[in-house]
Amino acid sequence: MVSSVLTNEDSVGLIMEKVAKRDIKYLRLIVVDPNGSPKAMLIPEYQIRDSLENGVAFDGSSIPGFAEVNQSDLNLHPDPSTFLVPMWETPGIALMFCYVSNPNGAPFQGDPRGHLKRTVDDLEEKGYGFNTGPELEYFYVTDKDGGVAPFGSGGYFDLPPLDPTEDVKLETLMCLEAAGFQLDRVHHEAAMGQQEINFRYSDALKTADNVILYKLAVKTIAKKHNTTATFMPKPFWGINGSGCHMHQSIVDLDTGRNIFSNPDTEFGLSETAIHYIGGLLKHAPAMSMIVAPLVNSYKRLVPHYEAPVYVSWGYANRSALIRVPLAPGDKNNVTRIEYRHPDPSSNPYLVAAALLKAGWEGIDKKIEPSAPLTENIYELTPAQMKDKGVGYMPEHLGDAVDIFAEDKTMEDALGGFLTENLIKLKRAEFKSYMDFTGVDWSASRPNITSWEYERYLTRC
Repeated sequence: MVSSVLTNEDSVGLIMEKVAKRDIKYLRLIVVDPNGSPKAMLIPEYQIRDSLENGVAFDGSSIPGFAEVNQSDLNLHPDPSTFLVPMWETPGIALMFCYVSNPNGAPFQGDPRGHLKRTVDDLEEKGYGFNTGPELEYFYVTDKDGGVAPFGSGGYFDLPPLDPTEDVKLETLMCLEAAGFQLDRVHHEAAMGQQEINFRYSDALKTADNVILYKLAVKTIAKKHNTTATFMPKPFWGINGSGCHMHQSIVDLDTGRNIFSNPDTEFGLSETAIHYIGGLLKHAPAMSMIVAPLVNSYKRLVPHYEAPVYVSWGYANRSALIRVPLAPGDKNNVTRIEYRHPDPSSNPYLVAAALLKAGWEGIDKKIEPSAPLTENIYELTPAQMKDKGVGYMPEHLGDAVDIFAEDKTMEDALGGFLTENLIKLKRAEFKSYMDFTGVDWSASRPNITSWEYERYLTRC
């Protein structure tokens, strides 16, 4: 897969033409680690052709979850389809996403982007494409009295002067559109300092790349305006956390038909979509480690802040884990499933791979979900939830890792290498937090600790 995609002479020639036309001096090569963090190196213009034709060696042992020190040699292979000269970068710098290979040229199994590419390629061989659309929320924050505080006092749909971030957001929007993003809507979210910029859905690989670019743009431009943008899931206790609801649909590549759509049913949802939901619900607790991957993620997943807490689904029900939006327009285009569990710290490549695997199993095995719920699930009693087949999500990251480790479908979704390394990383992360607090989870949960700010505030 690596060599056939990346050594095409036409692609190399086209990239070199763009480099010359745009007077590019350096190319930033981006790879995404298992935690979802972009890592990069710069190469000068005169090394670009060689990097496209042969790749670039790097030390994989220096990236968490990639390689051991005794087998650390890996190679980056720039993906020509991702060449971009972003407005938020220093003039003269372009960027490209990369795949990772072993020294013998075989794909490196720990590369999240390469893994998603193989996953969607397998689906395309069946005649289908996987579309995803995220809703990434984030906070602008500022220093206050030696701590961290939301920037501004606005709430849902508020505008200046309650929202003082108009200038930084406008620059961000212009930079994103110049980078090819199609924006849907932009608004202040429910919590003070919280924002949402929605962009148009695309195929799963393109969407995952766009998530990384979006976060880079938002954070880089915020710094220029003397504020900090954070995608930390729950930076402040007592107000809404940030989610990354993932909208999904599957299209028949021959006909263009959205297989989740059936206009003849009451809500326009096909039986295939119902079974897909069944697969998601079955594996939701195990997927938690992927879609909510931080200690801090589980401080977002508490009742009454429109964050999912229970395994459930419904039409237009924002208290459910899975919501089927009842959107206006052509049903073939707008029918989709919204999975509300992910947060913006998650690795978008692994999230897409896990969701597709779980949902496709539902289609394959015709898994029937429990009945859709119309009630506010936060207000149900435990007896009512049991009656309605509502399940429970993991209480904290430690529970999530244990459940993930027992789920064979999740191991199949990510492969043995990524699965094993992620379990090690996440168990160590949870232990570090518990050692720091010295108390049980229930006692530390209602506080955002210095350990979390130091580890997540600028990294997420």
